[in-house]
Amino acid sequence: MLAWMRNPESAAGPTETMLLDRARAGDREAFDRLVADHLPRVWGIVWRILRHREDTEDVVQDVFLAAYQGIGSFRGDARLATWLQRIAVTRSLNHLDRAAEKIRRASRSIEAAGGGSDDTAGDPPEMPAAPGPSPLQSLEAADLRRRLADCLSRLPGAWRAILALRDAEERSYEEIAALVGITMGTVRSRLARARIALRRCIEGEAA
Repeated sequence: MLAWMRNPESAAGPTETMLLDRARAGDREAFDRLVADHLPRVWGIVWRILRHREDTEDVVQDVFLAAYQGIGSFRGDARLATWLQRIAVTRSLNHLDRAAEKIRRASRSIEAAGGGSDDTAGDPPEMPAAPGPSPLQSLEAADLRRRLADCLSRLPGAWRAILALRDAEERSYEEIAALVGITMGTVRSRLARARIALRRCIEGEAA
């Protein structure tokens, strides 16, 4: 039995601070518990930026590997959640940059022969269905989700990151600026441009 389970003062389990202290000392079990606590939020951020399940799995693993390697130097200047999410945004955007460069290189070599494109929109994990819709409503909702996913996948990764943090994660402009490493003015500009582009794309798809 773990020591904290025998301690009546911490019957509810160790606090995040306690787990952090143990993880810094090399306790892998403590780190795994931190991963379990923060995985859903990190997964959500990465997926909303990448829009591709397999890439999301790879980047999320990379995020927590980087966190494991850097946990010893984490001193709590920011909240653990903020630190992990900053790594998640950075790794996601780096992944998109590498993918874009690979596509540019490949397109130069196969342009004459032509080629297809992969469906990178992906499906959101555990997308719940609305209770009791009519068949027509179900079709319309599915079509809207398809258009939204397709249009999101066409946005630049940096714009998707801003949309994900603001509209899905409901972060403040100050928090987004800190996470992405840009000014609040740039956050506002990218968010406005992303929303306009997304709306135009959806309306165009629906026409």
